[in-house]
Amino acid sequence: MEAMSVKGVTKSGLSRAAHVDRSTIGQLLKSDQPRLPNAQLAADAAKALGVSTDWLLGLTNRPETPGDIVAAALSLSPAERTSADEQLLEWHHEAAGYKVRHVPATLPDILKTKRMLNWEYAAVRERRLPEAYSAMQDQLEWLSSGVSDYEIALPIHEIEACAAGTSYYKDAGKDVREEQLHFIADQCEQMFPRLRIFLFDAH
Repeated sequence: MEAMSVKGVTKSGLSRAAHVDRSTIGQLLKSDQPRLPNAQLAADAAKALGVSTDWLLGLTNRPETPGDIVAAALSLSPAERTSADEQLLEWHHEAAGYKVRHVPATLPDILKTKRMLNWEYAAVRERRLPEAYSAMQDQLEWLSSGVSDYEIALPIHEIEACAAGTSYYKDAGKDVREEQLHFIADQCEQMFPRLRIFLFDAH
C-alpha cells in the first residue's frame, strides 16, 4: 500500500500493469492472511511500482531497484589526497543494512593505525593528519556498530609489501609496519563475521 500511495497507483491500475485481475491484487493486500504472489506477479508489480522485488516481499528495507543501486554504486566524486574524505563515511551510512564491498588502492583506511597515517601524511605538503585520523576513527566506529557487513578485497602483494618494507612501504619503519599488520589481524578477529578480508593474487 505504501508504494501504491507514493506512486499514486490504484488497485485497478496495478492489476492492469501486472496483467492480473483486480481481485488478485485485493487478495495480496488483505491485512489478514494475505496471499503471497508468485515470482512473475511479484516482479511485474515491483516494476509497475518502481521498487525492488525484495522490498515488495519484505526481504530488505531499501526500495531501490537493482538498476538504481548500481547507478549509485558507480557514481564518482572528486577527492583530494586525504583519508579524511567524509564522502566515504557518507556512503557507508547510506549503505546501512547492506553488505559493503570495498577494494582499496592500498591498505584500507578504515584499518590503518595512527602511526601508519602519520608516516603517509609526512610526505603530504598540507598535512591533515588530525582530520585523517578522526575520519578513520569514525569509520571504525561505524563498522563496530554492526549495521552493515563489510568485505574488503585486497591483493596479497599489498600485505607482502607492508610486511617486507618494499614498494610503497619501503620507507616505513619496521615497527610501524608490524603494528599495522597486527592491528588489521586483531580487528578481523574481533569483528568477524561482519568484517571479512579477502586476499587475491593480482598477477
